[in-house]
Amino acid sequence: MSGAQGNGVPFDLAETVFGQLQAFGGYAFAKSHAAAFAVLVYQSAWLKRYHPAAFYTALLNHQPMGFWSPAVLVGDAKRHHLTILPVDVNHSQARCRVEGKGIRLGFNYIDGFGEATIAQLIKARQAKAFTGLTDFCRRTRLPRRLVEHLILAGAMDRWQCPRRQLLWELGQLRYREEELDLIFPVNGVELPPLSRAEALSQEHSVMGLSTGEHVMVHYRSWLDQQGILGSWELEAQPDGQRVRLAGLVVVHQAPPTAKGFHFITLEDEAGLTDVIIKPQVVTHSIKMPKRQDYGLNNQTLLLVEGIVQRNGNIVNILATKIQPLIDPTLLSA
Repeated sequence: MSGAQGNGVPFDLAETVFGQLQAFGGYAFAKSHAAAFAVLVYQSAWLKRYHPAAFYTALLNHQPMGFWSPAVLVGDAKRHHLTILPVDVNHSQARCRVEGKGIRLGFNYIDGFGEATIAQLIKARQAKAFTGLTDFCRRTRLPRRLVEHLILAGAMDRWQCPRRQLLWELGQLRYREEELDLIFPVNGVELPPLSRAEALSQEHSVMGLSTGEHVMVHYRSWLDQQGILGSWELEAQPDGQRVRLAGLVVVHQAPPTAKGFHFITLEDEAGLTDVIIKPQVVTHSIKMPKRQDYGLNNQTLLLVEGIVQRNGNIVNILATKIQPLIDPTLLSA
């Protein structure tokens, strides 16, 4: 009321407006709403603590939802000591499931696999397990493109045949229904195996995630040599310290109400770091689209220079410079 009158608003009008705000505040965010959120958070925390495999499996099976992508959920599950098992043509089901003390990814995470395709695969497997690529193709009759996706996802690694070799063999197979089941010899071509970085990139291309190591692992040796910190090292940095760090952008927000500020979350193999980017830094640095082909996963790999902002145990980075993290030679190892 005092502020309104100080701005020249008549007392009667200010009182009316205040009364409307007071009435609205009585129901706009009801106590039951807050209580419901509190119960949900408590139950989720309890499940994550005592039944982590079931908790993450449920989240992965109900995508898209929430704030985090499946790739981030998988990374967090790994950091909580869960084993993420790859899609496997003989062991996976339609959706993710708990297997032992880990999580087995389902066929629903392979690009192009809908309910009908998955049912076709599982029905063909009921008689006996698949014994090889030829056996799989002739019994499932899946389109070559989908078989390629399974190979790239590592779903056929169980046969101890390099993925590149499987792709070559698939190109020579003829398994359409109207053709005879003739065995054609495979040309003896020696193909170099995929590097781990190449395999990781292909897994992301067909699943949007990987059961293997984080992309930043392939940069870590070089980053250490350059004095670029990992997320775990920020805990020891004092408020106001200038640092450099790098990571994969897993969240990027630029709300209209933020007056040009951007907010990103970087992920490396150990955890997440929140970065605040002022409008002038965005303008004078790289463009900041939500997705950009700067790195291994067709997502942004960024190198950030900034200042540590610490509030208790919460650490953010106020960026003073951002640039893409590009060094293709690191990805061949």
